[in-house]
Amino acid sequence: MKPFLILLSCLLLASGSQLHAASDKPNKAGPELLAPFSSAENLKSNFSCYGGPFASYDSWLAMLSKKPKFNTEQFEKMLPRADVERRQQTIDCRVFVYESDGILVEGVMLRPKTNAAERNKLPVVIYNRGGNAKGGTLVYGAVQHSLMPIAELGNIVIASQYRGAKGFATTVKQHIELDQFGGADVNDIKNLLPIINGMADADSARVAMLGASRGGMMSYLAARDMPQLKALIVEAGVADLEASLEVRQAMENIYTRFIPNYATEKTAQLRARSVLHWLDKLPPKLPILLLHGDKDVRVEVAQSQNLAKALVEKGQPHKLVVYPGADHDLYPNRAEADAEIAAWLKQYL
Repeated sequence: MKPFLILLSCLLLASGSQLHAASDKPNKAGPELLAPFSSAENLKSNFSCYGGPFASYDSWLAMLSKKPKFNTEQFEKMLPRADVERRQQTIDCRVFVYESDGILVEGVMLRPKTNAAERNKLPVVIYNRGGNAKGGTLVYGAVQHSLMPIAELGNIVIASQYRGAKGFATTVKQHIELDQFGGADVNDIKNLLPIINGMADADSARVAMLGASRGGMMSYLAARDMPQLKALIVEAGVADLEASLEVRQAMENIYTRFIPNYATEKTAQLRARSVLHWLDKLPPKLPILLLHGDKDVRVEVAQSQNLAKALVEKGQPHKLVVYPGADHDLYPNRAEADAEIAAWLKQYL
């Protein structure tokens, strides 16, 4: 399993670094801008994900092959040619720039191409990524790995990089100091709603949210002000940041760097980001699916288990699935987790 995780890390990091390098070259034309996919005023520009080195499987593989320690065989197992090429033919993938609280933020939108002719309104899944402004951004590898499977279920998928982060060659500037790790940046999720409402093929009455790791925390925070949500799915999310800090003390560096006023308001700031301290603020009928591996060394499984107990006491509809032996990314049970996600979305969307 370790070689697989090394490959995954290289894949996700390499995709973004290559695009950054390409975008920084002088006199190089930027990606071709496309017509707006939404009538929302805060949508500023968008272009296809399938540009540059991502135009084909071969060109993507050729780019990645230049990276040290890249394992072609493992890559082809993780993202088979047939899957990637099928998605390029069937999934419309856009990188876009939108305005959130006066700040330009990067986002990604995916939707099935087949729906263009049918003109049916599709359900929407808001995807909230993990990581921070320095890592975990939605580069092309992450889009293929995490977002594409959800879109292939027949959903529109839309995601924010969160303010301060950058994964593609857009006009957005990387400013890591804008990331508040669950502060004002939560508005970047809520400000996707006008874009969703402005999409002719999006059913704004059928919206779900999925968050992974840090994205779980972001999802709980955003859900407080999103009563229209039909379902919430959280993978390896933190429910109590104070308790988690006792287990993984290295997170203190992240909190100190990104959370405003952390030095003087540590307890208050951590509790403000911990759903277990304000569970009553979640929409009371929102069905929540919790997925966690019991060998997760980044976010201990007790985080989801304790939240599930609290949800029982609250009477909140939910389901907890713990995968014995699985890590933070739910491997080696990724396929089972994806099946749980598909079933949850089918049931509630």
